[in-house]
Amino acid sequence: MIKGIIFDLGSTLMYFDAKFEDVDQQSTASLIAFLKANGVAVDDAFPALFLAQRQRGWKLAEETNIEHTVEDALRDTLTQLGHFSLDGLLPRAVAAYFALGEACWHAYPDAIATLQELTRRGLRVGLISNADDDGLVHRAVERLGFAPYLSPVLSSAAEPRWRKPDPRIFRLVSDAWHLPPAEIAMVGDTVRYDVLGAHRAGMRGILIDRGESAPWQKIPNELANDPAARADATVRALAEIPGAIEKM
Repeated sequence: MIKGIIFDLGSTLMYFDAKFEDVDQQSTASLIAFLKANGVAVDDAFPALFLAQRQRGWKLAEETNIEHTVEDALRDTLTQLGHFSLDGLLPRAVAAYFALGEACWHAYPDAIATLQELTRRGLRVGLISNADDDGLVHRAVERLGFAPYLSPVLSSAAEPRWRKPDPRIFRLVSDAWHLPPAEIAMVGDTVRYDVLGAHRAGMRGILIDRGESAPWQKIPNELANDPAARADATVRALAEIPGAIEKM
């Protein structure tokens, strides 16, 4: 019997309604303005250097399953530009960078009702998100009304920075709930993170497939025939989750 449900966040409980490249360009401009207002001079090379450091972090995170944060990327970029003493400025700079993009995230229409129904049924409900900023995850959970239903809320940007599909981040939840992994299901939009990670941790994996076919949702060739990458159930909407759980 399933007694606990872990949700992914982005493209599972919430969606992004803008073009990343456009938002990133405007967000970087806001970041530059913040830095200059706080006495950190950056030149025209900054946007390209910052993006390159973020891309490097994304690549390393995929290779190691250890998160590299936006704050890491910003620190490395500013170090390249000769700024070594930032006196606690980095967290506020990262928040300034994300301020515009955060408003582009919205809850799926059936998200709150689904969380409420699962809670009503007495299930434990939590969240694990691969993200390169921990504050971004927690602010979204609060702003979109998910917070009353989710405990714990974990992101890969918080120490020890384990990323899905590393089973260790899943076991943080099973340990917190004092539930055996076999009584927990993970719900997410990505086979290689959510389903594979759940199975590696001894949990069930439920894939939410809205037919979006985003690049990160594609199954890598090396996992095409891996039984651990096959979802225990596939749903088209969050509202189908309670019914899928009943069948397990």
